Amino acid sequence: MEPKIVSFDLDGTLVKLDLIDRFWFEEVPKLYSKYHDMKLDDAVEFVRKSYGEVGPEEIGWYLPQYWFDEFGFEEDPEEVLEGVSHEVEVFQDARDVLEELQGVYELIVVSNASREFLKAQLEEIKGYFSKTYSCVSDLERVKKDVGVYREVCEEIGIDPKDMVHVGDDQEFDYNVPRHIGIRSFLIDRDGDCSNDGGVLRDLRELLDKI
Repeated sequence: MEPKIVSFDLDGTLVKLDLIDRFWFEEVPKLYSKYHDMKLDDAVEFVRKSYGEVGPEEIGWYLPQYWFDEFGFEEDPEEVLEGVSHEVEVFQDARDVLEELQGVYELIVVSNASREFLKAQLEEIKGYFSKTYSCVSDLERVKKDVGVYREVCEEIGIDPKDMVHVGDDQEFDYNVPRHIGIRSFLIDRDGDCSNDGGVLRDLRELLDKI
C-alpha cells in the first residue's frame, strides 16, 4: 500500500552529527571555561561528567536551555547554535530523496533533537516538510517510543499503516514504529547491519521501496 506520509529522523539520517558535536563538546565547554575561569580542557572534562550524571533518561539532558541554566550561562542557546550553524551538513542522498519525494508524499520529521536543534539543522531544507516534531520539546518524551509515533499519527489524522518512517536507530526508528503498523526503514550507510530488506545503504534506495 502506498503511504500518505513519509517521516524522517534527523541526526544521522538527514544531516551529519557535526553541529551536535560542536555545540555540546566545544561551545558549551568554552562558555563554562569563560564563566568559571577554568582551563578549557578542565571545562570539557567537567561538562562531559555533568552530562553523564544527568543521563539520557532525563528530558533535561537533551535541552540546551536546561544546561545553560544549570551552568549559569546568560547567552541564548539559539544564538549560540546560529553562530555555529555553518557546521550543518545535509547528506547528499538525503537531498536527492527529498527532491524526488517532494510533492508526491507529505514529508515530516520526527526527531529526538530539541526544537532549537531542529530549527538550526533544518534551515536549509525546511521547505520540504509540512510538520516537524521534537520528542523532547513538543511531546515531552526522551525516546521515540510507541506513544510518540501514535501521537504523531493521531495529530496528523492518519492510520499508522499509511506512514513510512526512516531513521538510523535500529530500535527507535526501525523496530518501534513497526509495533503499531508503520512501515519503517533503517538507514545504515556504514553497512554495520545485515540487510533484511528494510535496511538502506543509501537513502536513494527508499525510492524503489515505497
